[in-house]
Amino acid sequence: MTVASAKGLVDVARSRVEWRPWVALLDAVREAAADRAWSETVPDVPGRQDPATPLLADATIALDGRLLRRWTRRLLETAAASGGAAATLAAASRAAADDVVALFEAGLAHDVATLAALARRFGADPGALAAVAALLPTPLLRACAERLGARVAPTWARGYCPICGAWPALAEARGLERERRLRCGRCAADWPSTWLTCPYCATAEHTRLGSLVPEATRETRKVDTCAACRGYLKTLTTLLPTAADELGLLDLATVELDVAALEHGYARPSGVGAPLRVRLQPRAGGLLGAWRS
Repeated sequence: MTVASAKGLVDVARSRVEWRPWVALLDAVREAAADRAWSETVPDVPGRQDPATPLLADATIALDGRLLRRWTRRLLETAAASGGAAATLAAASRAAADDVVALFEAGLAHDVATLAALARRFGADPGALAAVAALLPTPLLRACAERLGARVAPTWARGYCPICGAWPALAEARGLERERRLRCGRCAADWPSTWLTCPYCATAEHTRLGSLVPEATRETRKVDTCAACRGYLKTLTTLLPTAADELGLLDLATVELDVAALEHGYARPSGVGAPLRVRLQPRAGGLLGAWRS
């Protein structure tokens, strides 16, 4: 897949009427991530990285209460405007400050139990709330990846993100050398991985690893599969890294690969590859120090 064809897939995602609600959410994320205020929330982390621990693990993040509430309200209102089950999120957009923090934390941790409890409290559809909550931390995580990316150990060999611990959204077979690069769908981090190794369970037995290759796209788009853990990962051929703002759209535009994988009994792992146990606190000082200000 060339740069031009990658751009074509992004255009396809934007053109599909049925995907417009999700594209609207991704556009909201893109605009929010461009706000440099999120850069001020990036925590200091140790420069030396444990070989199995994401950089943000056990970090304390000081968040601006007003920034957090403003962003949460915008994302929930954007989702609610699409109607259907997402319309139930309108009430959640007016949630109290403590609930906003809880929602952000649950989205960051993929805390299914807390998200279900919040959905009941808000009277919101659980699936719709969980989908939106997963996007809430993205502007913060993008800022973290931008600032902390240079601190990722060059020897990082885990399948999950070295910044935020999420499983990769997709892999890129990049450049003329077809180097395998894993891409995080949350913070957009980019890290190397060896071919013929499952990023989820680290199986390297070639007899247990395979591919689903659509006839129409051949080697430019495929699904790498693992018979050991029944996981799959979409792999796209690119010349250059996919821009952070286009990763979500590219993931959406290649949904036919997800469908093929599911039909063959494969699935993406749930949750995250490594828990972060991040602690959130109000940012001290200035006009926006308290959650309830």
